[in-house]
Amino acid sequence: MSSALPQKPLNTPTAGFGVTPGMPVTPDADPMLHVLAWIEVNRSRLLGGLAAVIALFGVVYLYRHMASEREAAANSALLNLRPKPSLPDSQPKASDYIAVAERHASTSVAPRARLIAAGTLYTDSKYTEAQAEFEKVLASVRSGPVAAQAEFGIAASLDALDKPDLAVTKYQEIISKYPDDSVAGQSRLALARIQESRKQPEAALHLYDQLLGDKESGPFSQQAQQQRDELVRRNPQLAAASTNAPAKPAK
Repeated sequence: MSSALPQKPLNTPTAGFGVTPGMPVTPDADPMLHVLAWIEVNRSRLLGGLAAVIALFGVVYLYRHMASEREAAANSALLNLRPKPSLPDSQPKASDYIAVAERHASTSVAPRARLIAAGTLYTDSKYTEAQAEFEKVLASVRSGPVAAQAEFGIAASLDALDKPDLAVTKYQEIISKYPDDSVAGQSRLALARIQESRKQPEAALHLYDQLLGDKESGPFSQQAQQQRDELVRRNPQLAAASTNAPAKPAK
């Protein structure tokens, strides 16, 4: 009686990958078996990739959380500098605002604090120091309302330092760069004043008329009208031009 020959186990590519060794895999086998086999082979890489994604999300969350905390701390430091009515000597100094800007340099509060410091220096007639601080603000913020105010501060500082040519150039640049910002109106008023000091009343009148014709001139329209009327009073030859002045914008 002949004995049956032992069968050799099939060397299938799925052996050891979640499929019983020796199990024949036919073309019609369940595709899920191949998926399970691939997962088994690549388990280490999959787990490593998942860990990397989780770590990345953790880093992003931590960064945003810390950035939010830094912003909150900077805002709190700036608010703490508000003068207290009950303490007459509590008026902050420019150096106080500069300290906040430097201590919280990575936050959006820094340029605002430095802008206030520059304005304080200007009010104290420290025009050179004020200009330097305005320029530092502009170096960190290149657009938006803070940048517009910084540029006007630079022009005003040059004006106060008796550098009219440089101031005129800066005022004109501001009008062109920020036509819809309040600094445009402020710059026109300043330019008109410089033109009056240069005995150029026609040029000053033109600037006043431009400002009065701007419906967005806001609080500067009344000042422009007063200065225009005074200009015409001092220069009667401008009376004819005054009849062609633009109507005051409706309030």
